[in-house]
Amino acid sequence: MEKPGRKRSEDARGAVLRAMRELVTEQGYAHVTIEKIAARARVGKPTIYRWWQSKNAILAECVLSGEVLPTPVTTDSAAGLSDDATAWFRAVLSYVDDNAPLLRGLVAAAYEDQTIAAQLAALLADPFEAAFTEWAAAGVGAADVSTRGLAQLLHGAILYRLSQGSDDGDDLTEELFAILVSRLRPQA
Repeated sequence: MEKPGRKRSEDARGAVLRAMRELVTEQGYAHVTIEKIAARARVGKPTIYRWWQSKNAILAECVLSGEVLPTPVTTDSAAGLSDDATAWFRAVLSYVDDNAPLLRGLVAAAYEDQTIAAQLAALLADPFEAAFTEWAAAGVGAADVSTRGLAQLLHGAILYRLSQGSDDGDDLTEELFAILVSRLRPQA
């Protein structure tokens, strides 16, 4: 979060965000320090602390600025429901896999900082749940299916995928999704 006072240099801001992304990818979030970020970005620590209160805040801005999750696209036909949902979920997994080191760090930061946890929910979890609920509204056939519960189950699977470093597709995340989407098909 930017503090009042001098205007932030966009060059310095971009350098700090690039440095964070590079360091987290290379070393993992736990090994990143403000000192390493400053050295990589070629800025002083006071420049960093002028606009960010912690490495958590830098990571949050790095990951949560701009469009995060792929936008869901749906057809009006019930037959296309599972295909649309599956294509979107694969795009989400691709995003997660491409940004795994940063997202792992962000999840860790969210445990320490309620503001980041709220940002993570608003920009990642809530849109995911909304998209999943949209498909559910079009296709849930059984009243016993809780779309919120299914979305949370998928969140858990994605978090587990992140925690295990399983970005090679050799996990059960997509299989779980296929099972859940099968519950969303309209009953005949």
